[in-house]
Amino acid sequence: MSLDAMSASGQGTAAAPAASRSVIRSMIAATLPVLLLVQLLASAGLELSSFWSQMKQLDGRVARIAESRAQLIAEPLWKMRYTQVASVLAEILQDESIAAATVYDDTGAAVASVPARSAGHGTAEVERPIHYSNGNMAVQAGRIAIGYSYGTLYAEAGKVLERLLVVGLLATLATLIAMRMSANIFIGKPLSIMMSAIQRSKQDGRAYEADIRSSNEFGQLAQAFNGLQLTTSNALERLQYLAWHDPLTGLANRRSLTEQLLLLSGKAHAPDSLVAFCFIDLDDFKGINDTFGHEAGDKFLIHISERLRGAVDAGDWVARLGGDEFVVIRPEVASEAAAQAFAQHLLQAISAPVRLRDKQVVPRASIGLAVRRADDPELSHLPALADIALYHAKSKAPGTIAVLNDALQHDYRRRRELELAIPAGFAEGQFEVWYQSQVRLGGNELVSLEALIRWRHPDLGVIGPAEFLPLIESSGNGSRLTRYVLTDACRALQRLAAAGHPQIRIAINLPPSELADQSFADEMQETCARLGVAPSSLELEITEGSLINNIASAAETLCRLRRMGATIALDDFGTGYSSLAHLRRFPLDKVKIDKAFIRDIPGSAEDKAIVGVIASLAGTLELTLVAEGIERAEQAEAMIEMGVVFGQGYFYQRPQPLDDVLAWLADEQAPWIAEGEASIVPTGASLVSGMAG
Repeated sequence: MSLDAMSASGQGTAAAPAASRSVIRSMIAATLPVLLLVQLLASAGLELSSFWSQMKQLDGRVARIAESRAQLIAEPLWKMRYTQVASVLAEILQDESIAAATVYDDTGAAVASVPARSAGHGTAEVERPIHYSNGNMAVQAGRIAIGYSYGTLYAEAGKVLERLLVVGLLATLATLIAMRMSANIFIGKPLSIMMSAIQRSKQDGRAYEADIRSSNEFGQLAQAFNGLQLTTSNALERLQYLAWHDPLTGLANRRSLTEQLLLLSGKAHAPDSLVAFCFIDLDDFKGINDTFGHEAGDKFLIHISERLRGAVDAGDWVARLGGDEFVVIRPEVASEAAAQAFAQHLLQAISAPVRLRDKQVVPRASIGLAVRRADDPELSHLPALADIALYHAKSKAPGTIAVLNDALQHDYRRRRELELAIPAGFAEGQFEVWYQSQVRLGGNELVSLEALIRWRHPDLGVIGPAEFLPLIESSGNGSRLTRYVLTDACRALQRLAAAGHPQIRIAINLPPSELADQSFADEMQETCARLGVAPSSLELEITEGSLINNIASAAETLCRLRRMGATIALDDFGTGYSSLAHLRRFPLDKVKIDKAFIRDIPGSAEDKAIVGVIASLAGTLELTLVAEGIERAEQAEAMIEMGVVFGQGYFYQRPQPLDDVLAWLADEQAPWIAEGEASIVPTGASLVSGMAG
């Protein structure tokens, strides 16, 4: 049997991994030369020792032969019987190791010798003296010299070494076979089993045990490997679960949503089947986190997820996309009305009270509903479509449902177009500051102008602030726009003063973010100083909401601005959160009554009563009143009767560019009011009447 055949047999399979074979071969390749060398050195050492011993024995034997022959030939040599001497020498050649022998007399002359035979390798010579004695004398009769060879020993040693080499090679081969078989049994086969388990695990992700029963190190390694396989399998299963599920609620996640929409798209449905997609956003979830803590907030989300699970059928699908956003899909609804009823059912399920830290909390949510045919190519866009409806629902009121329609999609596309165009709007100077007059009622004296921002879009025309200001704020450009308006207002003050109207002041609207930013006062002072404008020529208008939401920082900022000389006006009073008495703590100079209370005067007795109360409180607190939205002469007369000092509205002037305002001011003959109609006509004829600031 060949080594390769033994290897295949030892491993037990024709498909054994190459890694185990290479380990075994490498081990044998490293061991075999050493093993062979050790065997050869050991055998050679033993043979060399034997060889030296035999050489010593040969030396001793030849020496003894020389001594014995010296005794035998002593008398014949002394008596010159050389023939007898030669016959004794001839007997020596019977020993194959002896190559030659010679006898010398006392004069040193060779008297007898035997023919020399071929000595071969390694010759040596032994000499011994020949002593003759009788009773009367003792003399050295001569000497004997014997030459001998180690050739026989060399030849014998060579044969022994050849036999040892053959035996060593055979022993090494047998050892190699034994090593290969044992390595395959104890190393190759366990490695093959473990490699097979690893390969199978890589193919399908499941855990496969290495079936190794031995109690040696490989058995222990197999036990550790099996434990690691089990741990890894459990971890992979957990990771697989977390990849498709929300770790907090156990609901499906955003990744699962994409897969679910793909499944819905490829699934066969009834011809008229509709898919209802509900995008749910919890209202004021941040308030729950801030009030009760994040741990309670997590429990709150778990409650909501359990309620959604309980409110749906087996065929419906529920997911949490993150934060306080949930999705519920009903794959088949009969109509849009049925989808709305389903969404209302979800809203009711969510709205049941939840107990958090011994407090009853009533959850509120807004739902954006998108309904599409099951075979609609836009099915994969349902999350974005429902999000459009959700945005509308949250802008209307908390706890409402909005159904996606063409109008909402149009508004969304327009909003997105404006959001994307904001950077270009700043870069290309598309934002314009228009001005609307504020007059003293009765005398119709122009006392100030309010700076109102407009966006002259290259494709959409002039856009009012109500549409784009929220987008500017959400994009993080609110401060940039405020400083743009401030700079334009200061330049307008320069031009008004140059035209002979230094007494006219300009009011600008201050968003809530500027009240929280302590740097605005410094920037306003720097801008006024740079453009040579007195801060007292500016009036800053704020809303009630911006005051109440930033009480500490708002009060500090307003005090700084007022110390600089600016006038502080409270805009849109009556639509916010508070009363004049509550706002006494703020450094206010003016209160502007919201146009909602002016619109139905003098016909509405209720609105007249409200304005009368506001006027009375303002007089008590020594605050100046300004009526917004005056559009008719009878409204102006009613304001005068109730003690309102200043007025603003289309009855006097629509917002328009500063050049038009300066052109009208330059016409000294132009009357302020002509038969109840505004004498200043806006140059932008396309301006919608509801676009006033």
